[in-house]
Amino acid sequence: MELEQQVKILTVDDNPVNLFLISTIVKKICPDAIVYEAKNGAEALEYYKQNAPDLLFLDLKLPDIHGLQVAKIIRATDSDKRTPIVVVSANNAEESGYDASSNLIDDFVDKPIKYDSLKAIIDKFI
Repeated sequence: MELEQQVKILTVDDNPVNLFLISTIVKKICPDAIVYEAKNGAEALEYYKQNAPDLLFLDLKLPDIHGLQVAKIIRATDSDKRTPIVVVSANNAEESGYDASSNLIDDFVDKPIKYDSLKAIIDKFI
């Protein structure tokens, strides 16, 4: 995948195995991408503010702030550029609160995380 600028992707999950898996797959798909890893909602918001990622993979069940609340805060602070937010959850989309008609979340990926699912998301948004 050739890109004009270096892609920045933020992954948010309190499970280190999921963070590692997402980061590894993303680096395989986009070898030159910068991948930031956050273990909770507060870290996610800080990384988002400091780094303006091009794409965000967001778990919902975080230890401090629910993922949907993180998404709401990000949407409230989005300026000119809207960052795609993709929920990554073991629950199905409906149980997770994903509403395709809302303007909060852009897409949804089921756990367990699979290469093809992440590739489709990256191809769609990057």
